[in-house]
Amino acid sequence: MRVYAVGDHGPEHNHIKNIYKTYDSALKAWNELRESYLESAKCSLKNDKHDPKMWQEMIDSLNCADPKHIDNYPHETPYIKEWEVQE
Repeated sequence: MRVYAVGDHGPEHNHIKNIYKTYDSALKAWNELRESYLESAKCSLKNDKHDPKMWQEMIDSLNCADPKHIDNYPHETPYIKEWEVQE
């Protein structure tokens, strides 16, 4: 049986948010997580006048809607990992 873990990782963390039975369910959750980080970065871009370049780079990275190609390092990067498990 295959399961799909949705989480995020960065240079000092790896958080699994949830595990799903289908890829479609995992993809929906992954996209919601990605969009929440994207909205947070957009809000920070508006409010942080010291380092707008960093926030714009994050926004550009988080606009990638493909879990296999997204790269937001060194910040939170959402992922889907496929695992084979026994029932």
